[in-house]
Amino acid sequence: MDRREFLRRAILSGVVLSPMGYLLSSCGGGGGSGADSGVMPGMPNNPDTPPPATGSGKNPLLVPSEDGLLGFFSPDAPFTFTTKTIEHQIPGVGGSTTLMVYEVNQNGKTYINPILRVRKGSRFQTTLRNELNEETVIHWHGFRVDFNNDGHPFFAVGKGEELNYDFTVIDRSGSYWYHPHPHGRTGYQAYFGLASMFIIEDEDEDILRNALDLSLGVTDIPLILQDKTFNSDGSLFYQQRLMGFYGNTPVVNLTPNPYLEVSPRIYRFRLLNGANARLFRLSIRNGSSVVPFYLIGVEGGLLSSPIQVNEILLSPGERADILVDFRNFTDGSILRLYNSSHGLGNMGMGMGGMGADSDDSEFEVLEFRVKGSSSYDRSIPSTLSVVNSIPTSGVFTRIFPLGIAQMRFNIDGKVWDSSNPLRDYGYNFNNNTVEVWEFVNNTGMYHPMHIHGYQFQVIERSNSPQGIRNLAIDNKGLMATDYGWKDTVLVAPSERVKVAVDFTHSFNYEQVYLLHCHILEHHDLGMMVNFRVKA
Repeated sequence: MDRREFLRRAILSGVVLSPMGYLLSSCGGGGGSGADSGVMPGMPNNPDTPPPATGSGKNPLLVPSEDGLLGFFSPDAPFTFTTKTIEHQIPGVGGSTTLMVYEVNQNGKTYINPILRVRKGSRFQTTLRNELNEETVIHWHGFRVDFNNDGHPFFAVGKGEELNYDFTVIDRSGSYWYHPHPHGRTGYQAYFGLASMFIIEDEDEDILRNALDLSLGVTDIPLILQDKTFNSDGSLFYQQRLMGFYGNTPVVNLTPNPYLEVSPRIYRFRLLNGANARLFRLSIRNGSSVVPFYLIGVEGGLLSSPIQVNEILLSPGERADILVDFRNFTDGSILRLYNSSHGLGNMGMGMGGMGADSDDSEFEVLEFRVKGSSSYDRSIPSTLSVVNSIPTSGVFTRIFPLGIAQMRFNIDGKVWDSSNPLRDYGYNFNNNTVEVWEFVNNTGMYHPMHIHGYQFQVIERSNSPQGIRNLAIDNKGLMATDYGWKDTVLVAPSERVKVAVDFTHSFNYEQVYLLHCHILEHHDLGMMVNFRVKA
């Protein structure tokens, strides 16, 4: 009997499994072999965050191509993901950087952190082979897959071990992603490189691509937004901090100070906030002028119609697909994707390395350089897809207070039990039922709340701070990025956010999924619980 079958029988029989020895918290060091080894909790390798190591020169953006780092990979047969460490030269950091990566060798090509590309309805089969010196597991973020394939920390495998994934892709076209999920080490591993995008395509996607003459990797470009801190030798610096880790150097597709040459036409950008903790408030600027753009998709795929916006908020784990029209700008024009202060507060707890305040810095994210001329004459479609609302009349509303006690953030007063990764926290649901979940933020910091196994719809915001109200576009207090199908929702300090969740699945056994904050240090330190859905 393999581990998964043992687990399935244990769940169905109500057996309580023995402790698995998962870390509750840890701090990691920078470069060299440090990407494979941790530093004991409370003993960071450097008590002070070093200054930025990158120079002021611009670097060409790493644009995903057919192989190599962030190469597009369309699997047509089972393949193997190998987690390992590599040395990589990041532009302008002064030396090589040790990264944790996913490597795929298939059809004579090598892919590092490949951007996966599959059709809805296809079968996806892969084997995770772990060559790191610690446990890991892959979570397919935003996917509606069964518990055995979701990447729950229980399934984490050690060095030299393998784990098989096999599921049918049932989700709509969109920009999904994948990353590690071992409890206590998710923030560390993701920060050191284990993350990439997973693009699903369907008929709606085909229609949009043809309508706008978009080409993936040319005029349809994934942008993975992160922040890193580099030591002077090019190695990465990291500490696990209560408030989350904020790097001092923004990177896009692992490129600091990036620029991208664009033609005067419409581009699609697939934005992923892959940072551990940072919230991005993004706008496009031409000098002092703000350039409007169109939001066309969020985590669960395309919206019903484009929404014109001047800026968006993107919290860790969230995605936004946008269209930018460069036709009004002449050859030589410079535009900038810019991050502004969000003003959503932090606790200011003054606890040094473990409790450093959240960072609300302003900075340029990416420079666009308009080149040439164009006869491009396409128009943005007024209809993109169909998004049916979850019916919520008369359904039960469940309150989830978000709090802090004993130096840890919590959900409903509960924190993760590292001795029993399958612990029952009392959140048990019947299949084919709907609930409204209301997150109530009683902390002084924002929390992006992520639900595994299901997508949901945001239905109301209340008691929102000014930074959220400024972006609201309806009388429910919703921002543009709250529309459509979601898997992560930002909950600002003192705010109340309601989401509708349809607990319907087609799997023949009870599902155990996770609810957690997607500030990675928050859930590594315990801001995470299980919930169960019956067969």
